[in-house]
Amino acid sequence: MEKGYTLKLTIYQIVIKKTASKDYVTYKDLLKDITSETDKNAAFSKFNSLFIKSFNDKFIKNREETKAIAVQSVNSMPQMNIIDGMLVGGLTGVEQDVYKSSSSKSIGKSISDDEVSTLPYYFKLWMPYDSSHGVLMVQSYTEVGVVSLIDQKIKSFIRGYCYSIATTKHVPKEYKENFKKKSIVQNLTLSKTKMSESARGALNQLFASFEGLKVEIKISGFNIPIDKFWEQVDKNKPIDADLSSFEMNTEENDYDVIATYKDESGRQSQARLSRNLDILPNIILPESLKENGKQCPDYGKIREHTDAILEKIKKEIGYTPNDVD
Repeated sequence: MEKGYTLKLTIYQIVIKKTASKDYVTYKDLLKDITSETDKNAAFSKFNSLFIKSFNDKFIKNREETKAIAVQSVNSMPQMNIIDGMLVGGLTGVEQDVYKSSSSKSIGKSISDDEVSTLPYYFKLWMPYDSSHGVLMVQSYTEVGVVSLIDQKIKSFIRGYCYSIATTKHVPKEYKENFKKKSIVQNLTLSKTKMSESARGALNQLFASFEGLKVEIKISGFNIPIDKFWEQVDKNKPIDADLSSFEMNTEENDYDVIATYKDESGRQSQARLSRNLDILPNIILPESLKENGKQCPDYGKIREHTDAILEKIKKEIGYTPNDVD
């Protein structure tokens, strides 16, 4: 097993629209509106500058003021419809004492509650000039991360210009299939979220008045390959027991079936029947993307690696460029 931090990647599909409007707009409209530039190269360059300036040379904190991020470097590549770069971020808002790992004796150093202990994070924002559908990628570490804060910052920046971005987590098919091949099913959960008052009372009168009552039946203690599991388990009636007292009626399909998959490295992902058993496993990045002798990503290497992932995503979503400056 590799020692040190593991790099992972979170990917979102993003769509853009004017605030208070139901209609999607293209990134060409967005960039022209934000930058007042009609030339594509100039628009990307100014967007890049405005994004950097929005940090005001300081750290941006989350609502709880427990995490913070700042700009290290941001680059624009108009010919590829990409803004990417490195941010730094980490914990703040709490005093941290510093020790050497080889000794529990204090060395007299500390990080105060208004300082930030940081790690570098790579991000890539693909904004196809001729489309309203883009992609956001954020690198993090399996042990720590500021992915949600980077996502919030980009959304906040766009909202400042009366636009909004909707994000949906995305995992390329290749990663899903590789995860499935190396995984087993380790538990099955039946989940019911809407029950009548009489059914809730039948469990215990104490629960009768709680409309949001949730019932879960979990079966665990087994390890079965995915294909073999679904060959022998009926998706419409996964267990033969009578569940009518929980109002889990097979013919009405009014409850969710959730299978938990685990791969050979112990990483888990859930497959919901309500989502056609789609899974969203963590995307683990190769160790080779790290800087030599360090645990953080090498900008050039991770940029090239995510460029290749982006090309696959374009094919999956059926993007065909019709780019016009």
